[in-house]
Amino acid sequence: MALSLVKELRCLGNQELIQVYHCFPQELSKDSRALLTSADARLEIVDACSDLVERGVLTREVAKQFQSWWLKPLALRHTNLKEVLLMDIDDIFMSNPAVIRATPGYRRTGTAFFYDRVLSSREWFNQEINNTSYLKSMLNEFDYASFGLKKADNVPEYLSRSYAYKEEVSHEQDSSLVAVDKSRSGKAMDVLFWLTTVKRFEREFSFGDKETFWIAYALAQKEYFFSPWGPSVVEASRNEDMAKHPDSLCGSLAHFLPVEDVTPELFYVNGRALLDPFSEGMNNHHRAPEHLLYNPTPSHVTPRQNRRPNGGTNTGYEGGFSMECLIGFGATPLPSIFAQHLLRRRMHYLGIRMDVLSALDSCYVFDENL
Repeated sequence: MALSLVKELRCLGNQELIQVYHCFPQELSKDSRALLTSADARLEIVDACSDLVERGVLTREVAKQFQSWWLKPLALRHTNLKEVLLMDIDDIFMSNPAVIRATPGYRRTGTAFFYDRVLSSREWFNQEINNTSYLKSMLNEFDYASFGLKKADNVPEYLSRSYAYKEEVSHEQDSSLVAVDKSRSGKAMDVLFWLTTVKRFEREFSFGDKETFWIAYALAQKEYFFSPWGPSVVEASRNEDMAKHPDSLCGSLAHFLPVEDVTPELFYVNGRALLDPFSEGMNNHHRAPEHLLYNPTPSHVTPRQNRRPNGGTNTGYEGGFSMECLIGFGATPLPSIFAQHLLRRRMHYLGIRMDVLSALDSCYVFDENL
């Protein structure tokens, strides 16, 4: 799946150096490494864990804890690239992701983050500690001086207005795409490393890696930028969203370009279910619900809108909804370009899986009018 993303990025016009990170040699087979490097001349494979252990930065025991989602923030800290786009291999882009660097929020702060669904519980950074939230406790008790910082007198407005600070969510960020200019990050990269190598082992503040990025910036007292829009989702066609509850979609997370233009522009979908929901095999999955199965023909997406909690459906549907659903958010047709990009990505992915590597020789331009 990773190589199909590499090919898609090239087809979208992105010619930047691509680094594929892994943690110790056994995590990425020799055959996979050979396939990746032979398919693209501007691709590097980086074993961050081996490097950091050899240099005495991490012990092997700690480094093994990065054989998971947590490799992503470690890669951000480790890479020698200055302007970094971290992305999941199942991201499906509608345009070159580098366009995010031209957005006002990124130009102002050197960051671009995207929101997760509004899910409220007393977990992770929102767990209660001494009559306050874990997030507020971290902000109050953090050793600013050890990072050469002075604790601010006031909480900045971009943090205080957030659902996270107001204790209304336990999930704030979707880290399927993270844009960072490290040259403008101040002490955030050092704090990020501390969060991932020390703090998370003391008390977990995040489900996986995803809250690490904005929390690192908050503790480092560097302004960061979240999209002005909340998350959307695509239709889960196997779940029959549009037939059963067309105002409430339940598929993969989607995000619009983080600009306040009049015309919404779908930016990308984090869509493993659109490609191969169980590429690692079916062990331990048992019976998966319909909305998590392969999603062959999505036709709609949640319209672009401000982030908000779930509402209710006005369709008369009386069944239950999974936590992935955006209830009462509505639906609008996917742009025509989506089907073309998804088909191209599927052709590349299936070509690789079927060992028909000549499938990578074309960018497959489709004419929707034919």
